[in-house]
Amino acid sequence: MLDASFASQITDRHPSRVSRSAGLDSLEDSRLWFWVHVSCTGECAEMIEAKGHVKLFLDWYLEEDGVLRKQKSVSLSVKDTKWRSWGAKRVTPGAWVVVVRGEDSQWVCLKSQCDFPIKVKEGKKKADGPSQ
Repeated sequence: MLDASFASQITDRHPSRVSRSAGLDSLEDSRLWFWVHVSCTGECAEMIEAKGHVKLFLDWYLEEDGVLRKQKSVSLSVKDTKWRSWGAKRVTPGAWVVVVRGEDSQWVCLKSQCDFPIKVKEGKKKADGPSQ
């Protein structure tokens, strides 16, 4: 993987990056995006040549009572040796972690980071109108 990040939205195939935390009020429809830019070499490139693609999975986990519980797995199709893609998940407040893995179930890492944590905070309450 060349790059990966959380995003509040994807515009023109590029993420509006979010680092370690986000507020629900800053996410469109409570969706948090996870963006990846992949460099596929060796066996991965051979699989693309043979099958036309390889699959990556974004496994979304929510921490509940100190335990990470899988909430969703998003499948991405990588169709070239350099490829960018993204997946989204509606989220609630809490500690979320995304693990990127290949179709062979091995984790795909960016440098030494293989899992990507983020805290989602409650959004700001919007006023219903002027108070009397």
